Amino acid sequence: MNSPAPSIETAAPPRGDDRAQPAPASQPNQRTAWIVIKDSADAQAIAGAMRDDGWLVQGIAHGLAGVRGLLAPGKRLPDVLVIGLRFDDGDGLQLIRTIAGRPDVPAVFIASHQQRAVIEAAAVLAEVCRVPLAGIAEQPDDAPAISRALAAYERKPPTSRATAPEHLGRDKLLSMFDRGALVPWMQPKLRIDTREVVGFEALMRAHDEKGQLVMPDRLVCALAANDLLDEATMRMAKQTMEFVATCLSEGMAVSASINVSMQSLANFAFCQELTRAAEQIDLDPSWITIEITETDAMSDLCQVIENTARIRMLGFNLAIDDFGTAYSSLFQLSRIPFSELKIERAFVSSVDRDAAKQAIVRACALLGNSLGLHVVAEGVETAQELAFVRECGCTQVQGYLVARPMPAKLAIEWLRGLDDMHFAMPA
Repeated sequence: MNSPAPSIETAAPPRGDDRAQPAPASQPNQRTAWIVIKDSADAQAIAGAMRDDGWLVQGIAHGLAGVRGLLAPGKRLPDVLVIGLRFDDGDGLQLIRTIAGRPDVPAVFIASHQQRAVIEAAAVLAEVCRVPLAGIAEQPDDAPAISRALAAYERKPPTSRATAPEHLGRDKLLSMFDRGALVPWMQPKLRIDTREVVGFEALMRAHDEKGQLVMPDRLVCALAANDLLDEATMRMAKQTMEFVATCLSEGMAVSASINVSMQSLANFAFCQELTRAAEQIDLDPSWITIEITETDAMSDLCQVIENTARIRMLGFNLAIDDFGTAYSSLFQLSRIPFSELKIERAFVSSVDRDAAKQAIVRACALLGNSLGLHVVAEGVETAQELAFVRECGCTQVQGYLVARPMPAKLAIEWLRGLDDMHFAMPA
């Protein structure tokens, strides 16, 4: 059947007469909608079902040209847009991007003949663009089912914006240094097969002058903007080394990792100071792992190889963190002397219920094992996630199932409370 050219139709009366008529006036609390579907019969069927369920369908369009008037500045958008994904003059992806950011952004319900992977990608696009998603339907689907799904949808009220945190200027950051308020919080890493705690990741934390905890998302950007990131990282490294040395002195054989930017590693003096810090407390550098992100690892190849090779030459281990979040060149990764691969927590969360995440985690674990690396699954929170990453060949896990991050002193007490360093965890 030939599809009509992009056009707009005024809302038709509920029954019988298909002549174009002005849309009826809305009743108090009546929800409003537009239908933007290429196929006229599908669009009319959905509109009819929605009217029967009490919706005010303000208009029907078969392409982007038909909604230009609706999207004009000052024109109030409806509560819901029921949209397809492919038109003669564009697609629904463009429409989602166009309405994103509007103060009166409508929810979208995606009804399309496209393959499910495309429909799900459009749903993800809506999420990323902060466009509320009222639902999806793979057509052909009967119009009443779409209307029922819309009737069940309840849009959450917008959350009130929190007061913006106080700006961290150079003086405030230096004050944190002087007060010793920049500290590592430790999150345990567990060896899966023996359930033995084998290490910790040191996570940057600070306390402001009021004693409020300051998280890395504020700290790292502020430190980098004020050319203080190297100094902050070194303070973290020294405290982490002291933590490991204390554990070893009590017979608790644990390593620790610290996050270091490629910018810091490019500083030869920084690397020398790392080595001196370990020597001063007689700590073998192999007890410390330097973590760099996958994004850092994909930067200038010459610099990355030089910096990472130097770190391994000095005796430290090297991990690639947040693996799976960047577009890696596997050839490039094979040339960098990593000892550990950490799978990004976003892929581990609910992995037991998501086929796409399962494929990614399996591939990452296989790659890491094939390269002879320790493979750590980050963000493990449930026994089901643990079972899956174990099955995939991950050797270690890190996440709330084991323990949340904790100050170094509490981490030592936590270790002392374990039975022979072994953690009781769900089978």
